[in-house]
Amino acid sequence: MRIGDMLKGVLPDASFDTWNSKTRGALPEDLRPLGYDVVMFAHRKSGGDGLRRLRAMRGKEGSPATVILLEGLTGASAAEALTAGAGSLLALPDLSPSRIVTSIRLALAEKISGKEALAGHGDGLPALPGYRLLRQVGEGGMSTVYLAEHGAGAPGTRDLVVVKLVDTRLAGDPVFVKRFERECRALANVKHENVVKLFDYSTAPPRPYLTMEYFVAGDLKARIRQGGLTSRQSLQILAQIAKALAAVPRAGVGPRALKPQNIMFRDAERIALVDFGLVKPIDPDMDQAKLTQIGMILATPVYMCPEQCLGKPQDARSDLYSAGVILYEMLTGNPPFFADNAAGLAYDHVNSPVPPLPARLSGCQPIVDRLLAKNPDARFQSARELFAHIAF
Repeated sequence: MRIGDMLKGVLPDASFDTWNSKTRGALPEDLRPLGYDVVMFAHRKSGGDGLRRLRAMRGKEGSPATVILLEGLTGASAAEALTAGAGSLLALPDLSPSRIVTSIRLALAEKISGKEALAGHGDGLPALPGYRLLRQVGEGGMSTVYLAEHGAGAPGTRDLVVVKLVDTRLAGDPVFVKRFERECRALANVKHENVVKLFDYSTAPPRPYLTMEYFVAGDLKARIRQGGLTSRQSLQILAQIAKALAAVPRAGVGPRALKPQNIMFRDAERIALVDFGLVKPIDPDMDQAKLTQIGMILATPVYMCPEQCLGKPQDARSDLYSAGVILYEMLTGNPPFFADNAAGLAYDHVNSPVPPLPARLSGCQPIVDRLLAKNPDARFQSARELFAHIAF
């Protein structure tokens, strides 16, 4: 099915134009007069015409947002496209109407935000020896996340990595820095296909940082928004989450707040957990109360367990509650509880019954109910137990 045919069913009010060079001649160097909102270029080999035109348009006022369709979605090809100025990427073998629409929305959001896919240190991005920061891709309560190039070779051909720079306000806090270093050491010891690879880290002034692998295939939150996750696919993803949770504690990393944004896809089927920024402190000389407060501030209330909402001790079963919220969201498209504020969400997690799944998903209800039990003793008691229960 052609891309235009795919989009007619999901964007009925949009107009589409296919530029055939054989019948219409070469594509104009400047696309602004044509009034396109989005342009999609297919890129099959290095130095292709699509990337050349993309570089020429980059930064020009009124230029359309851009989506690059990559035949081989690898780190190198993604780096080349992003460096050229692509607003978003899409793998040609994995085309579907929902994924195309998501890529278009990402490209438009990138354009509206005013961010350029390519930026050098002179454009306001921090300098980090050995890395070339390309653009900011995320921001949280304790860090800013960048996409960067690393390694030898010309720009656009180096390996893509994710760089997480600790917030300058926390970089001077010795308690936080010690916690950060402990987590990095623990995560560096984890070698598991469902856990992110940590490449490098530093606690040296002025800003501690870590670098980890970049996932071209996106995160679970985007996949949920695209729709189409079957109950079997949801349980397969849950099984991989359980495997990752079973692997991480053996390296000394404790409970953390799981959320779909921190579950990345290595490819169409395999996932990896990427963020362990809410690890429970285990060093006896740390300020426990201070770190607990930081954890509560940084946690995402939608995925918090009842014991965390109440300020009670947490363990591995707390992660399984968060996994249950994620499972419910994968199955239905929405988390089980809604509220206008964090206090309302906390109340629901502690007091409200789990909403029943639609009848067609009733076979998953026992697993959801057990994961989302208010009392940790009523949940699965370990990630291994969960995996054994749902393993395919």
